[in-house]
Amino acid sequence: MITLNQIKDRKARGSKKKRKTLLTGYPQKKGFCVKVYVTKPKKPNSAIRKVAKVTIRLKNKRKNLIAYIPGFGPHNLQPLSTVLIKGGRCQDLPGVKYRLVRKHYDFQIAERFPRKNRRSKFSVKNEKLKAKKGTAVRIG
Repeated sequence: MITLNQIKDRKARGSKKKRKTLLTGYPQKKGFCVKVYVTKPKKPNSAIRKVAKVTIRLKNKRKNLIAYIPGFGPHNLQPLSTVLIKGGRCQDLPGVKYRLVRKHYDFQIAERFPRKNRRSKFSVKNEKLKAKKGTAVRIG
């Protein structure tokens, strides 16, 4: 049997609030870079990770967030570059809960090697389809 004090205590504590991301209601969001810099991951990993501080517009407010810059090699991001943001955190970087989408707006990145597997994740066109489109078919 539950007592009155337990009922009062339960109401005072309240229920757990759900975490709300800045992209709630949107699969992706457009924003612009404020700062592009590198940071180091948590222990035990060691590397130099590239991240960007990005501003997005939510209704009439502007919110800042930190997004991870994926991919190998150099990128062309600089302050005031327009980028597309999606959800997905970087596990070894604290506070980084978003990623940038490659090959959209100003975020172009050169591939160091031709990709055959996992192309859709990196927005790389299929070379076989390119070759087929280049050849014309004659009828008659």
